[in-house]
Amino acid sequence: MKHLAFGTLMALCGSMATAEDAANMRTFLFIGTSNSAAWEMQIANPGDRAASVKGGIEALGGELLSYYWGLGSGKNYITVALPDDPTFIQAFYVSRLGDGLLEDYQMIELMSSADMAEALERVPEIKAQDDLK
Repeated sequence: MKHLAFGTLMALCGSMATAEDAANMRTFLFIGTSNSAAWEMQIANPGDRAASVKGGIEALGGELLSYYWGLGSGKNYITVALPDDPTFIQAFYVSRLGDGLLEDYQMIELMSSADMAEALERVPEIKAQDDLK
């Protein structure tokens, strides 16, 4: 039920993302730890949680990339592509904090392996600047 409410909330906020933002997406990993109330709700209403949040994320101009649960950890790992709008991204993150179902919640921006290779190529440039100091 709370996941459906989350989807509805996200759909109502859809005006926050524009078509221009959707052209430049950023990828995030959300790691959530459900509290006891969330587990009780999920046990009473088992179902595919990915399906219940996908529509809301898409209504905001984002894309649900994956939704996994960690075996033995009780955490969920969700990857999402969101429009490149820092205030929108932060609002997206904060929207989950008040629902009372999470014990812990992290958001990590991910970069591609190709971008990491480019970053590694730039390390000498940064080190050269440090050496000038």
